[in-house]
Order: sequence, then C-alpha cells, then structure tokens
Amino acid sequence: MTDITCPYHDACGHHFDSNALDAADGDFLKSALGKSMTFMFLHCPVCSRIFQFNPVAWTAQACEAVAPKAARVAKKSNKQLEKLLAKEKVALPQAYLDHLNSGKSRPDVAIFKDEDHFTLYRLDALCKEVDVDGTRYLAVRQLAGFAQALAQVGGTGSKQAAPFSLAELAACLAIGEENTRILFIDSRDNDALWIYHLDGGDVEKTRLSVTSLIGPGVS
Repeated sequence: MTDITCPYHDACGHHFDSNALDAADGDFLKSALGKSMTFMFLHCPVCSRIFQFNPVAWTAQACEAVAPKAARVAKKSNKQLEKLLAKEKVALPQAYLDHLNSGKSRPDVAIFKDEDHFTLYRLDALCKEVDVDGTRYLAVRQLAGFAQALAQVGGTGSKQAAPFSLAELAACLAIGEENTRILFIDSRDNDALWIYHLDGGDVEKTRLSVTSLIGPGVS
C-alpha cells in the first residue's frame, strides 16, 4: 500500500502512509482491497476525521457528518422545534415525541454490554443541522444523506445497508449516536431500533425498540 491524502487539508494538510492507519481501519482497508470495494470510510490518523475512500482508484473525498459550530441564537421552544420537524415532514412516533417533551428522557442508553453508551438526541439535537457529503440535513434526517452517498457509489441496487433498500434507509430517523455509529428507528415498522455504521455503510439490528426505550428497565 502507499500514501493516502487526507481531504481535510485545513486540518492536517499532508499525506500519510496507509500503514499509519489504526488496526481496525488497516484491516478494513486490506479486506476492501481484496474484495475490490470502491467505497468505504476511513479515519485520518492525524486529524481523526472520517473521509470517504475508494481503494480501487485510491482516492479520498471529504464526507464527514459534522454539526456546525453553534450559533448564538435564541433557544427554540419545544413547540417551535415540533413545528420545524413537521415542516420538514419528520414524523417521530407520537409516544417518543411525548417522551422527549416530558423532560424525563434519558441522556444515553446501553445497546451492547461492556461497550460505550449511545447518546440520545434531545428534541433540540434532533433539529440541529449536520453536513453529509456537502449537503445539510437535520440530524434526525441524516440517514437520507448517507443513503444518497451509497446510491452515488453503488447505484440504487447497492447491497450496502441490507436488508434496507436505500429508499427505506433514507426514510429512517436518527435518534442517537456513539462515535461512528448512528442509532435509528426502522422506517418499515416505526419501532425497531437499528445501528448504521459509518465505517462501511452496514446496519445492525439491536434488541431495543422505541417502545422499550421509553419504558422501564432500559439502562
């Protein structure tokens, strides 16, 4: 393998040897090369930001989803935030919306034993804008951006994110995150909770649902 150029020049501004990748990314890159994959995500070992990489063409592209710096504006009320979601045609399960408005929603949740908890978005965090591949989305709708990115590199028949079609993935609502993993509601039943992995575009079903998340017994 050879040098990779981080696309975030303002952040690190130089090439790095592919051997400098951490163990997980290094193994992923070797696997991708063996499978002739043309789409994956890597972390820059210098600035730690995520970028899209094509192992076949050996090209990198900036596509990290990051929240913009908070602007000093008046805080919106829950009613205003609900109106914003309605305007953007975001239909959270009513029970979960009521849960967020109750002031008793938990800040995080354990999805896997002995792993870091997922931070759950509060109502204002759901409405914050993030950048996905150069396009702005509400955080709750960010999977639409990743579905679009997958479609661009693999076509509408992309097998990534299976068993979701890209249209189904785009309709899913993100409600939390942990590092490079996004917790989202299954658009097909509006209840089951899944995880979207930025590293590779794969999805993983959890043991939880919206119903269990707002009920007792979930830590």
